[in-house]
Amino acid sequence: MTRSIYPVLARQTTLPFYLAGIGISDPEYHAVRENGLTSHQFLFTEKGKGLLKIGGETYAQQRGSAFYLAPKTAHEYYPSDDEWCTRWLVFRGKYADQLMLEMGFSSFNKTNELDMPRFINMFNRLYSCAENPINQGENASALLYEIIMAMRTAMLSGDKSTTDLGDITSRAIMYIEQNYAEDIQVEQLAQLSGVSVQHFCRVFKMRTSMRPLEYIANRRIAAAKSLLINTSLEIAEIGRQVGYPDRNYFSIVFRRIEGISPRDYRRAKGSAML
Repeated sequence: MTRSIYPVLARQTTLPFYLAGIGISDPEYHAVRENGLTSHQFLFTEKGKGLLKIGGETYAQQRGSAFYLAPKTAHEYYPSDDEWCTRWLVFRGKYADQLMLEMGFSSFNKTNELDMPRFINMFNRLYSCAENPINQGENASALLYEIIMAMRTAMLSGDKSTTDLGDITSRAIMYIEQNYAEDIQVEQLAQLSGVSVQHFCRVFKMRTSMRPLEYIANRRIAAAKSLLINTSLEIAEIGRQVGYPDRNYFSIVFRRIEGISPRDYRRAKGSAML
């Protein structure tokens, strides 16, 4: 039986990853997407057989097969027998595009050796969470992240160079996402990643095009912009909440990144609190 859930999106859109849809297609249908999807997608085969066409190549799908598609990746898939049943999920996130690259995912990744009992269990937990609006948001995001990391291991474990670089940066970035308002030192991030400070900074810059402290500043200012637009908190309080207890320094950093002061940014966006 085919069933799906598309959660009502609200506060979770500010999270690094959030669930945009999840479902079971039994039987799976013929899908042709010349422009791809707007979301990231995982799809794995529970039973039966199908074919995936992408980049001029055709890939057989059977129990244990799974693939990942980045947004805007053209593709086509269709059943090769009457029993093809798939489980799928689509997701987005405030920094999902960048984070997936940091983890080593490309526009298309695949595996034919999925641990089916484990992934069906994780999928069922996420589906149950999506069914309950009260548990949506943070709980679903945490379960989604668990699936992403498991898929990463299943799909990318054979590519040691990509995995090593992804490990170094993804651990640090997820730590920053959860603690950006704290006083984070580069030494902490390097220790978390298990490499020297020099090596960490070099790899981080290569993968993100930013130095670690520059990345933290940009993450803080992104959070500040959301608070400036969506709340009436005083500017000094917003600065404190994102990691800048000194209002003047907060304004300096904000202007350096955005080219405008926090007050002028709020006024330009039409907030009632000027």
